[in-house]
Amino acid sequence: MLVIEPISHIGKLLARQRQRLGLTQADLAKRMGRAQTYIARVEGGKRDPRWQTVLDFARALELEPMLIPRNRVSAAEAIMYAESDLPGDVPPLVGGTW
Repeated sequence: MLVIEPISHIGKLLARQRQRLGLTQADLAKRMGRAQTYIARVEGGKRDPRWQTVLDFARALELEPMLIPRNRVSAAEAIMYAESDLPGDVPPLVGGTW
């Protein structure tokens, strides 16, 4: 079964990547043509972004969004966990359960 991650989880991942790149919310907002308050709401799990907005975040944060076939999720998770420097409370964003 495919599990859609909570909005707050997606926001944490986006915030973590922004910080890795040394960007402020204002920097990211400028890259995306959005208000800093919108970035804060998405990162804080207060705003549910549309798919196009997720793609905009990905481009601005040097990420590559992709859809993974369900029968390959376990392999993708194994790779992501092995290479992840995320804290335990923010697992990499792939389908499946944690």
